[in-house]
This record gives sequence, C-alpha cells and structure tokens, in this order.
Amino acid sequence: MKSVVFCSSQRFKKELEEFMVKLSDLAEEKGVNLAILHPEFESDGWPEDFYKLSEEERLKNTNYRRTVMSKVYDHLFRKIRAADVCYVFNKDGYLGPNTIGDLFTAAALGKMVYSLEEECKTGEYPKRMHEEPCCRGLIHKVIPSPEELIKYLL
Repeated sequence: MKSVVFCSSQRFKKELEEFMVKLSDLAEEKGVNLAILHPEFESDGWPEDFYKLSEEERLKNTNYRRTVMSKVYDHLFRKIRAADVCYVFNKDGYLGPNTIGDLFTAAALGKMVYSLEEECKTGEYPKRMHEEPCCRGLIHKVIPSPEELIKYLL
C-alpha cells in the first residue's frame, strides 16, 4: 500500500478536498491501494467558514487556540512520519507557517515531497516574511494534478 500525506493551508480546504477525492477515484480506477492522510481542519465550536479566515483571525477563537496545537502535532509527528510521500497543496504557490513546518518535517524525515505549484503567484512574496525562500528547495517535483500525481504513486 502506498500512502500520501497532504499538507495545506486551511484557506484551501475545499480545493484540497476536491483534489483528494479525484486522486482517490483515480487510485480506485487503477486498482492502486492508496491511503490518503489529510490535515484535520474540522472541529466543534468553529464557525462554518472559519477556514477562510487568516491565521491571525482564527487565533482569536478560544476553541481554535485550544485545539490547533494538538492537530498540528498529530499531523507533523504521526501522519507525515507514517506516509510514503508528502504532497504540499500550495495553491497559487502559497506556503503558510504550518505548511512550512510540515515541509521541513517531511524533508527531515527523508520523504519525497511534491507540490501543486512552484512559486507564489499572488504578488505577496516577499511581503510575507514568514515564508523562508529556502523551503522551495525542499520540494522535489511540482505535480499540478491528481492525474499526474497518481503516476508517481504507482
């Protein structure tokens, strides 16, 4: 069985879900036994569109502050460690602070790291100072679709 862990900013929750469903469908069509490990963006006590807020705004929510660390640690130290491959879903090239932590963890564990896109396309870089330019070097290959990714997981 192959396994892939997805790492992404919460702001791309819906797009990531669509990507993972498509990948799962492709794996089933091709007879590939694939485990998809995904970030936990859901929690009781968070507003419905909570994922659309900036991290700064999310941190104002008491329930979020209380649970986010355990979710991040679970993702870093259980899911990334267990996966064969790490896929960074960086829509528009965006890498947020938690995703950068995921990326460095995957690299330190010697995982193959793929990403959706290469560079930030929103014009925010280098204004977003939390993004380290060197983290781009930890991505082995840009793979822009589930159809392409499944080929690397066969």
